[in-house]
Formats: sequence, structure tokens, C-alpha cells
Amino acid sequence: THAVCGYCQSTVVRQGDVLSRIGKMAELFDDHSPLQLMASGTYNKRNFTLIGRLQYKATEGTWAEWNALFDDGTSGWLAEDNGAYVFTLPLAPQSALPEAARFRVGARTAINGKPFTVASNVQAMLISAQGELPKLPPLGQAFDVVELRGENAEVLSIDYTQEPPAVSQGTAVQLDDLALKGLKDESSKEEKG
Repeated sequence: THAVCGYCQSTVVRQGDVLSRIGKMAELFDDHSPLQLMASGTYNKRNFTLIGRLQYKATEGTWAEWNALFDDGTSGWLAEDNGAYVFTLPLAPQSALPEAARFRVGARTAINGKPFTVASNVQAMLISAQGELPKLPPLGQAFDVVELRGENAEVLSIDYTQEPPAVSQGTAVQLDDLALKGLKDESSKEEKG
């Protein structure tokens, strides 16, 4: 529904057949990521292509979330934070979620009957975006993000940019396990060195 032009940073929203320019996006910060738009790979035996990126900032630091479009038209998110990666897919919670302030770091909770521990609860803001995106939080406006950890490296993310909050579930991954093609050349050279 949203796209950010790679040349002029114009942000365009599609509503039905109508395209509207809603402003300009801030320039991306150089996060030295090996990932880039149109890189492709495989997650859980499903092929995907990275078609968009959101860059966020919180007091604790910055991170990026890449919009991964699967061959069947569904999408997921590849989150990247200081060389650590988590791949998540949308999850429909079976009951209403409490407000973000109710999740205390270190506390235990259950979502859809599964036990989780609250790993972080931060206020974040979108600082830049690129490519095609199914959502686009308001630039520079703070919102809550809660991260939960479960068994077997399971990760659950709750994004409070909308009501009800968006929930996604996945696991920590290694880039090698995703069989990625189309990474930035200079990043792969640095890793070999």
C-alpha cells in the first residue's frame, strides 16, 4: 500500500486505483547492512524477495525491518539489529492484548496459550523507509514495541502503531540459513577479509 521512491524519497500511498504523494521520506542512515532491496532467499522452504525497509530508532539504538514478499503474495519481516536477525510472520492473537505498559521486562506471560518472557519494551520511532511496504508508521512519532522470547529461540513482536496492535512471530536466523542472493558486494568482501 506504500512505496518510497529510491531517487527522490517521495512517499506514495495506494488506495484502490488511486496513488497519492503524501510527502518525502528522510534519507536512510548507513547501517552497513549486507542486505539490500531485491535480495532473495528462502525461509521455511518458501522463496522471498526483500522489497522494502523500515529503519527505527529507540533509546537503546537503531534497527531495520525488511519487508519480505513470498512467492505466494504473503509477506513477513526480516528484522536486523547489530548483526542479529529475526524472521517473523503475522500472527493473529486469540484474545485482546493489554496495553504496552502492562508488559514488564523479565515478566512471564502467555500469548495464544504459549509461554513467553518479556525481553524488551521500548518506545521507538520510524526514522526512514525505502521500497514497497504494507504499512508505514508516521515518521518521527513515538510508538510502543514489545518483544517476547519463548522456547526454541521463538520471538514474538507486538507493534502498537495501530489498534489492535500488530503481532508477528518467528525465530532468530542466520543469514547463511536463508540462502540469500543479491547481497551488497562490499559486505561479502569485508566478511571474507
